[in-house]
Amino acid sequence: MPAPKSIAAEDLAKFTQLAVKKVSGTGRIIKGPIWGYVLAEAKTAKQLELAASVGKELVAAAKAGGIAGLKVDPCVILKPGKIIAGFIERELNVAIE
Repeated sequence: MPAPKSIAAEDLAKFTQLAVKKVSGTGRIIKGPIWGYVLAEAKTAKQLELAASVGKELVAAAKAGGIAGLKVDPCVILKPGKIIAGFIERELNVAIE
């Protein structure tokens, strides 16, 4: 099935929240341009694994919501006092409306 050309920002937020909740147990997300959630301390090797899990669950939630073909590359951002696991919106294979 071909990828959609775009996704509504509201849908992306909803699907990301579902994915983060499934992976982390919390529904609190960080929204664009870096989408994901703030990790509590996690070993470096585990951080990318958690971000990949968010991406996998995001694709599943989008597919269940009628949007198939979404591709997500996992990303971990290290900032002073924060570790964000998720994805960068401009790297999605669709435009955000």
